[in-house]
Amino acid sequence: MIKELNTYNLCSTERRYREKTVISYYFQKNIKKEKQFMPIDIDGERMKLNKLTGEITNYKMKEVLESKNCSVRRTKILINMLLAMNDFDWFWTLTFDGSRIDRSNSEVVFDCYKKYINSLKHKYPNFKYVCFPERHDDGCFHFHLLTGGITAKEMGLVNSGKVCCSWATKKNGVASKEYFDKTKDTHTLKETDGETIYNVTNFIYGYTTVSRIVSRERCASYVKKYVEKDLGCTDYFKKRFYYSGNLNVPEIVKKVIGADFLIPKKINELDLINENAFVKNAISNPYLSDYNVLQIEIENQMKDLIENGFIPLEIETEDLPFDKNIQLKIEDEIF
Repeated sequence: MIKELNTYNLCSTERRYREKTVISYYFQKNIKKEKQFMPIDIDGERMKLNKLTGEITNYKMKEVLESKNCSVRRTKILINMLLAMNDFDWFWTLTFDGSRIDRSNSEVVFDCYKKYINSLKHKYPNFKYVCFPERHDDGCFHFHLLTGGITAKEMGLVNSGKVCCSWATKKNGVASKEYFDKTKDTHTLKETDGETIYNVTNFIYGYTTVSRIVSRERCASYVKKYVEKDLGCTDYFKKRFYYSGNLNVPEIVKKVIGADFLIPKKINELDLINENAFVKNAISNPYLSDYNVLQIEIENQMKDLIENGFIPLEIETEDLPFDKNIQLKIEDEIF
């Protein structure tokens, strides 16, 4: 019996953002094998079931790490997509009061969080958010949120008398308005310095701080700091982060652009890629990953022109080397 050879398709995945499209080119097996193992929960412990033999075994450490890395990668991709496709107005921190609830109990804390968020969603249908749980060293939880679609009046904001102050490091970047006014002339001010810190009057479970988001880029950078640090409290909550269902996401289109390759050749050596009009008119240097995946960014207007048959004049490509050390502005967009 002659063994059937695996062949590979050359594929692309396009993610269309508001002003540009990120395109990834990669190889994929033509025929996918059915998975032999599936995860199964035994008394709260995640194990794997062999679907052919029915045997249940523990996951090896290597398998656990690979699964975690894959999950983290998907989380980063989703966060980047949400931040790129949505504008938020406010940055919140919800801290729970130990005299009102057991703030070290994840189930109690999350139940209170859900009740509060659901009440806002019910009253204000345009309310949108992304939420990141965090656990402090003392074992207690709080939540960071980016929100939009809700006004200061609807949130019940009151001025706390404090402002953002980047040099007040011992107080987590917050100081009284009086202290800020006295010392601001001796420091180089950042965009957020002097922004009022508000409190939310209708949060009954503890304490809050809310500040206006003055820079979309700085906000995204701030969120990614938490992402890189811990990616949420996965040991205590089911998800690394939470978000509302009314957020915009990029349109994703997957295509097969070349078929029946016997082996996955180097993407950047293929004529099919080098002659590609999208690659030739990319707005960023092509990025070739260690996994033989090529990424480009192209302006949506240019992409639409090309797709409608208006092929632009060729541009010089000497300044666009296939350099795997170049990072894209939107990270981790592969697949």
